[in-house]
Parts: sequence; C-alpha cells; structure tokens
Amino acid sequence: MKKTITLAALLLAALPIAAQVDFTLKGITHANAREIIVGDMADLQTQPSIVKVQNGEFTLLGSQPEQTVMVAIDRDNRMQSFFIVDCKEITLDMNNDVAKGSVMNERLSSFVQLLNKYEEDDDKAAALIKQTIDANKDNVLAAFAFNLGVYSLSYEDLKAICESDAPFLTHPLCKQGLKQMEALKMRAPGTMFKDLEEADTLGVNHKLSEYVGKGNYVLVDFWASWCGPCMGEMPNVKANYEKYKSKGFNVVGLSFDRSADAWKRTIRDKELNWVHLSDLKFWQTIAAQTYGIRCIPSSILCDPTGKIVAVDLRGEKLGAKLKDIYGF
Repeated sequence: MKKTITLAALLLAALPIAAQVDFTLKGITHANAREIIVGDMADLQTQPSIVKVQNGEFTLLGSQPEQTVMVAIDRDNRMQSFFIVDCKEITLDMNNDVAKGSVMNERLSSFVQLLNKYEEDDDKAAALIKQTIDANKDNVLAAFAFNLGVYSLSYEDLKAICESDAPFLTHPLCKQGLKQMEALKMRAPGTMFKDLEEADTLGVNHKLSEYVGKGNYVLVDFWASWCGPCMGEMPNVKANYEKYKSKGFNVVGLSFDRSADAWKRTIRDKELNWVHLSDLKFWQTIAAQTYGIRCIPSSILCDPTGKIVAVDLRGEKLGAKLKDIYGF
C-alpha cells in the first residue's frame, strides 16, 4: 500500500538537528556592484547578511546549520547564485554561477547552469528537475531541485514525490513544496469543482456553477491584470477560446485584481470576450481560498460534469489537451 507522508508528519519527524558550522564565503561579481545580500534560501526574511563589494570582490564570515542552501543576490546586476554550507571555505563566482569548495557545491552549480539553459523550455526544465530529485533523494540537492520545481512540476509528479519517504523531504527547503502540494489537493484532477460567487464587470453577482458542470468543457483561469506572466499567457488562452468556442468550450476568468478600472480596462483592451468575475480582493480573493491558489497564472479544466480533468495548462499544453478532447 502506498505510504502517504503529510506535511505535519514530516515536520514532526524525529531527525537530528543540523550542527551549526562556521564558513568563509569568498565571491566575485560585476565590478559595479555595491553590495551582496546573502541569506538562507528557505527563509530569506530572517536577517540576511549585507556584504560590501570592492572591485567586484566580497567576503563573508558566516555561521549556519550544515547543509543550509544559501542564496547570494546582486541587486545592482539582477543576479543571484546559490551555495551549500557544507565546508569551511566556499568560493562563489556569480558571473558564471559557479560555487566551489565541495563536491556537492559543484554538483549544485552544474544543475543550475543546465537549468538556466532550459529557461525557455518548460518540459526540459521539468524533466531535469525530476531526474535530479530521483538521483539525489538522500541529499540536499534534491531539496534544492524540489524547491525550484514547485510551480513547474505537474500535480502527478508532485504527488509522487510528496508521497515518497525520501529523506530530503525533511529539509527546510521542502516546506514550500509540501504546502503547495496541500494547496493542489484543493483542485486535484479527478475531484469536482467547488462553487463560489463573485461579481461580473457590471457588479452583478454570479456563481461559478452557472457556467461549470453545464455540459461543456470550461477552463477556469486564475489571473490578474498586474501579473506579467498572466498577460504573457493570455494570447494563448484567447486563441484556444476562439478555436473551440463553437464546440461549447468556455473560459471563466477569476481575477486577483484589486483595481476595478485596471481589471475592466484590460478585458476591454485585450478583447478577452469570455466570462469574467472578481471580488477585487487581491490575494485575499475567495478564488484563492477556495482553490488553494498561491501563484498565478493558474487554471483548472473542468469536464461537462464539472469534474476537474487537468490543472495549470499553459502554453502548448492547453492546445494539446483541447485537441485531444475535440479532435482538431
């Protein structure tokens, strides 16, 4: 029988606490950089270190629990690099994304460099993340890859990872992914859609059940006018809506906007001619609470009965799924 590991169980796992270790970080970045922010990747809000840069070089004497993954941020040049606290002296070349000092740091750098090459290819990036996790289930590199893959891996992939008993899942870097998995369960494929009520652009309230579960496939699209990736994806949603609307395909946009003017203007200017609802409550919207949405754009595709058959179909994946359904 498949063993399910819940978030609570993982957090209560009786594992030894990592020992605090002192380390020296010697780094290089662009010569125009003024300072580097260095912090725990799993908790950047907790007193990150601010390190002065002189002629493109910087040094940090630090102390962290062993196996902590750290991120160094050069805001002047919009760069970030990662390293693992697992040795006394670490060198970091931010210009080339290279960390040295231990075998694990070098492996982390190789993974990051390859992942950067797949920046425009989501499928290859997801495949690399899965391969890295599979090959490193007993060490911190899997936790790092899991953290980066939280919003790119499919529900099925995340479910398989989270239901394993792999040691890396107890690393602090995995907390975000485990929370995301709990959120995804609220819109898991195979479950029925959950009803909610919001207003249209005229201020008239409508229930989601007025459109979903009425005999046609419906894409429920979670978006906002202020969301750059949402706007980047919108032409794809629009093209598929135009292609299949004659077959009954519909889209219901649930907006995370807080400005009614910006929301309505975007709908009008972009000619997004499908159903739009919002309570204009930003991240406190009922849509986020009902479906566990922690990142947008996001979506669920519901079948004619209202059952969720797919989540987060972006780019070519949306068109491919609809082609399977409609045959063209």
